[in-house]
Amino acid sequence: MDNLDHLIANLLNISSSDIESILSTVDNGTTNIFITLKKSVHHCPFCNSPKLRSKGFFSKHLFIPNLPFENAVVHQRIRRLYCLDCLHSFSDRHYMAPVNHSVSYSTLMTLMRLLLNPKMTFKSAAAITHLSESTVIRLFDKYCHIKRYSFPKAICIDEVYTKNSDFKSRYSCIFYDFYNHTVIDVIPCRRKDYLHSYFQKIPRSELDNVSYVCIDMYETYKTIAQIYFKKAIICVDSFHVIKHLNDDLSKLRVRIMKSYDTFSIEYYLLKSWKNLLFDRTVNLDNKGKYNKKLHRFINYRQLLDLMLDIDPELKLAYELKESYTIFNADSTLEEASEKIEYFIETFTLANVPEYQEFTNMLIKWKQEIINSFSLYRGRRINNSVAESMNATIKDLISNTKGIRNSERRKKRIMYAVNKTGFSLKG
Repeated sequence: MDNLDHLIANLLNISSSDIESILSTVDNGTTNIFITLKKSVHHCPFCNSPKLRSKGFFSKHLFIPNLPFENAVVHQRIRRLYCLDCLHSFSDRHYMAPVNHSVSYSTLMTLMRLLLNPKMTFKSAAAITHLSESTVIRLFDKYCHIKRYSFPKAICIDEVYTKNSDFKSRYSCIFYDFYNHTVIDVIPCRRKDYLHSYFQKIPRSELDNVSYVCIDMYETYKTIAQIYFKKAIICVDSFHVIKHLNDDLSKLRVRIMKSYDTFSIEYYLLKSWKNLLFDRTVNLDNKGKYNKKLHRFINYRQLLDLMLDIDPELKLAYELKESYTIFNADSTLEEASEKIEYFIETFTLANVPEYQEFTNMLIKWKQEIINSFSLYRGRRINNSVAESMNATIKDLISNTKGIRNSERRKKRIMYAVNKTGFSLKG
């Protein structure tokens, strides 16, 4: 087989042994390449008779990118066969492209593999495969088949911002499998009425299979979980609890900082070294470095101590934050009930104005916070899996400028995150 035969076989992702012949002609500057595959049908599909006779060929145009010819057109010559017993006629099934499509299977495979990358846009995939963007979108819609996942034992509920949507909602609600790190489903709205209509279509036996539901502190999720996941323990994601605590400490820091002149040492410390109040991964006992503002060598722990000495209220708030953070990281479910009461009392007595919001949150979500210390298969229930995949989803939505069509957005998210879901059967 010559070089052209090998090239065509590679581009079409077929074995050279399947090719019967390749002929090329040039007509008015256009190179026409005719491919004939070996016969694949040897029995009549209607009566299973082996008595078949050829009725000739018809041509099917194929789109194949990266051909080393200008103005090249590829055609597959497809056999028509005739059964001598039942008198039916039919085509050979050995197609190199889907019925009613000129885009070859190999190009479709390339396209769908490209779209597995969440950073790949439809426009970029179109440029690589030499198709139009509208064709890429149409092919994705047709060949991306997303199965419905059943709700597992432990799920996480979160949302992503999807302002550019054909659905009148700013957020899409996403359900995650906590243990297997997959997206269960994406629905275009997180409103209570829409969630009600969604869950009413799911079998009660499937909902009762759920043992843990992890949410952020969105009241609607709690209400919905209580109604539909009656046998599940509802947990508040500990990351969101700590975020609230850090945000409140940051508000206190800003209040104290603004009470000092912008050129003062106090303002400098609270402004430039604020990360020392929050970042627990910093090695506070590092080797000291010369600080031009303070005119001396100083390490991070000394800088933190100087900052805390600025105001006793800041020092108290920082110590409370550290104490709760340690409790959050190290306590067990059995210890949590007793210790949460201690922290409610301690934060109340501290009477730090900025911590009033956090104290109220501990009281309102006390049981759900306690539940968050539960373990499932050796792992503490939290929304880290959701936050991790949300970052990928947000990149996808940003790169694709939102994907206004909510059904297409759902398919693209689940396809790119779960890395599954296409079939060239159409």
